[in-house]
Amino acid sequence: MPSESLVSRRGLLATLAGAASIGLGAVVGSDAVRPPLSLEHRVPAGEWPMAKRTPRRTSFQPQPGPQDGLVEAWHQPVESANTVSPGLVATHDRVYTVGRYTVRAIASADGQPDWTRPRENAPSVLTSRAPFEFLQTGPTVSGDHLYVVGGVTLYGLDATSGQSTWALRTTSSFDHVLPVGTLVVVGVSRGSDSLVALDQATSFERWSRATAEVPLAFASGTEGHVDAPLLLTGTTAQSNSRQLVGRDPVDGSVRWRTTADAPSFEAFALPAISEGRVYAGGPRLTAFAATDGSVEWQTPTVDRAESISPVTDGERVYGVGGGVAVAVDAATGTRQWSVSVGDVTPFVPPVIAGETLYIPGDDAVIALDTTDGSTRFRHALPESTGGIDGMASADGNLYVRTHESVRGYVASGEADL
Repeated sequence: MPSESLVSRRGLLATLAGAASIGLGAVVGSDAVRPPLSLEHRVPAGEWPMAKRTPRRTSFQPQPGPQDGLVEAWHQPVESANTVSPGLVATHDRVYTVGRYTVRAIASADGQPDWTRPRENAPSVLTSRAPFEFLQTGPTVSGDHLYVVGGVTLYGLDATSGQSTWALRTTSSFDHVLPVGTLVVVGVSRGSDSLVALDQATSFERWSRATAEVPLAFASGTEGHVDAPLLLTGTTAQSNSRQLVGRDPVDGSVRWRTTADAPSFEAFALPAISEGRVYAGGPRLTAFAATDGSVEWQTPTVDRAESISPVTDGERVYGVGGGVAVAVDAATGTRQWSVSVGDVTPFVPPVIAGETLYIPGDDAVIALDTTDGSTRFRHALPESTGGIDGMASADGNLYVRTHESVRGYVASGEADL
């Protein structure tokens, strides 16, 4: 049974109801209880609800953010966390982040705490249960639902109240959670490795495939210029043979796999899907055809770069590694510009908002013009922040998660969020 530290009584009932519905489906036929499936996934304009903003993992926010400098509108102290992805996310009303054992919602307007789960006065936080609830992921928001992985359990929470709705317990920790329309897809171990698709509202298991792959990105048939809905999965960094795999999100069946001699990639860098291509990172940027996984182009290796996380606005693909930010043509891979940016936080992807590329420096937020790489500004963080753990652009603002705080920034000259 999931730990009571995150699962409320109502959530426990929902979990049991979900389990009962799965059992009933086996008796009377799954179609009798199967929730309706939709593969359309629209992120509301101005929001940044998950890692790299959308299931396509482009890290692109069409709405412009601050361009001439940053003014700190508020900051809220929070407990430190282990390195998780995403470090924080933002909707119109709230900014969400996690600590080692807690999920927090902060009002985006003024930085005041909205809710915390477990509650700050909940005794279970300090009991022997706590190590089993060590949070493995940052928050992922999809509509009214919020997902985190604590220990070996995937928790579904109500994004407005923080109350639990259901929980899926496995036998090993995991850290990839991907919303796919009305589904949420995870790569888990339940005695053996499997890729599992669950209904977001009920946790009903839509399908499961025996594989050690993890979910990386998703594009519906109306997004990313793909011919049909595409679920992109891949083997993890721990595997000796890393592959990208294109699957049908309806049933998890395989459409294509990259070949054994295809360029390597890093799963934690989260490939992006755009313009009919899959852009993958690693020591170089590689573009694969979204239709069959064939290689369309790849850039030369960037010196000292181990994990370039690709982000794209559709026209160019950007990556940061080895102290250099690069932009290449999205169709051909031809380099458009490159600039030195110094040391950056390797596990936090850049953020694009309008025509500004925000880069998480070791001690500063660096903003570049996406058209030519020129520096818009460099905003130094207070020495006490200890570095950047996450960034998100929402409603024209920039939110930054440092080791021990969340900070809300507005454009230079604006007084309030």
